[in-house]
Amino acid sequence: VAAELEDTSLPYGLSPTTIGKTDRYSIYKVGPVLISSHGMGMPSMSILLHEVTKLLHYAEAKDVTYFRLGSSGGIGVPPGTVVLTTEGLNGLMEPYYSLPVLGKIVHRPAKIDLSLVRCIARVAKERIMGIEIVEGKTMGADCFYEGQGRLDGALCNYDDAEKMLFLKKLHGKGVRNIEMEAVMFASFTNELSIPAAVACVTLLNRLDGDQVLTSPEELQAWDERPGQVVLAYIKENLYSN
Repeated sequence: VAAELEDTSLPYGLSPTTIGKTDRYSIYKVGPVLISSHGMGMPSMSILLHEVTKLLHYAEAKDVTYFRLGSSGGIGVPPGTVVLTTEGLNGLMEPYYSLPVLGKIVHRPAKIDLSLVRCIARVAKERIMGIEIVEGKTMGADCFYEGQGRLDGALCNYDDAEKMLFLKKLHGKGVRNIEMEAVMFASFTNELSIPAAVACVTLLNRLDGDQVLTSPEELQAWDERPGQVVLAYIKENLYSN
């Protein structure tokens, strides 16, 4: 995304600039856009979200929008599909993120700005050809293996029939992909009334199996799709403003 934003035809055609230390995560700035890594899982992302949000507050940034880009396992959608999250679910298939705070569990709704999601989908479909884009719920798991119903982890106390029952139940609830951050990301941004969206490419359809069988070259091309989708929206807004 940083490389594609480095475009002199844009009103903010600037080179990516690094910000701060890189021991926990890396942040780049391109014009009015910040781009950062966030590690794997919700605890890692939580640190980044708190610290970047404080940074933007102290910088007196106004009208910010957050995006999470990444990969995921699809539920009933073809590999290579970009899923735009409409709501986050936790591992119990509940629409909120639960966090122990001062010895008590706090439940925060994992809501997403649906008007933003629809706008991103519209712009991307107008500007980009050859990418399947769907809207659907996303389950944010705490574990890559058992938490996502995989059979190939070091621990597995369920069989294939139980796994498929779980995945089909998710699909019936409108879940179209599983990853490890969306429910926390959605709850955090919703709590602070920050417009936000999640765009993740699916590397496989979990209803067909647990293994990614696609070639490295195709996976690399797919990995760029969430950035292309969100970047189309960002560019349209940069031009219009």
